[in-house]
Amino acid sequence: MYTASFQVVPIKASNLTEVMDKVIDVIENSGLRYEVNAHSTVVEGEVNELLKIQKEVIEICEGLCERCVFTFQIDIKRGGVSIDEKVRRYRMGS
Repeated sequence: MYTASFQVVPIKASNLTEVMDKVIDVIENSGLRYEVNAHSTVVEGEVNELLKIQKEVIEICEGLCERCVFTFQIDIKRGGVSIDEKVRRYRMGS
């Protein structure tokens, strides 16, 4: 299990909300666990699943944006790592 963060910044797009909604739809339809944050979305899954989402997000950006910055980071840890493991200590009320 890996975690990846996705950040999509449409610079030139006719409808920014449409771009973001379609990106979140791709992530949601993947069936993977995810959390939308103020600056990025974090997804938990296997490498091939995360790369599939990455490819679909690129296709959305190419189709809907004249220009878009897409940042993708993946945390590779032997034995895997979950979203909860990474942030449990920092969650409010913990």
